[in-house]
Amino acid sequence: MERKDFIEKVGLSGAAILIFGCMQSCSKDSDMTYSSNTPPNTGGTGGTGGGGSASTKIDFTLDIGAAPYDVLKKEGGFIVYSADKVIIARIAGNAFIAVSSVCTHAGATLEYISSTSKFYCSAHGSNFNQTGTVANGPASEALKQYKTSLDGNKLRVYE
Repeated sequence: MERKDFIEKVGLSGAAILIFGCMQSCSKDSDMTYSSNTPPNTGGTGGTGGGGSASTKIDFTLDIGAAPYDVLKKEGGFIVYSADKVIIARIAGNAFIAVSSVCTHAGATLEYISSTSKFYCSAHGSNFNQTGTVANGPASEALKQYKTSLDGNKLRVYE
């Protein structure tokens, strides 16, 4: 094999590896993040916009008896359902709270901190009460709140 052929084949192999790496970094993230009590330092999955488009109402059902939604079987557990930009937390007994997962200050994804019973924005430190109202800023606008109903292991979140 001549030097020119060798260099050409090595160059093509290197280019293929680089292209594969770039394609991996462009892949779609999961539709949700979840935790049973993540401390306020992970930052969530990010995102912008409200709890869904203006023309589409939020209405979905999760099976909390199956992973990954089973974190909602435990009090203090929460899940961010990124497809509809909703964060759902089990607050006590069979009581759940669902609000927009997007901070009204700068659009970062929220977390639920069960020890304080608040939704927390790690981007700038805003906290929201369980009703979605602002506990402390810099956010000044409340989160959109959604209704929930539990039937066995089926949790419905809707407007």
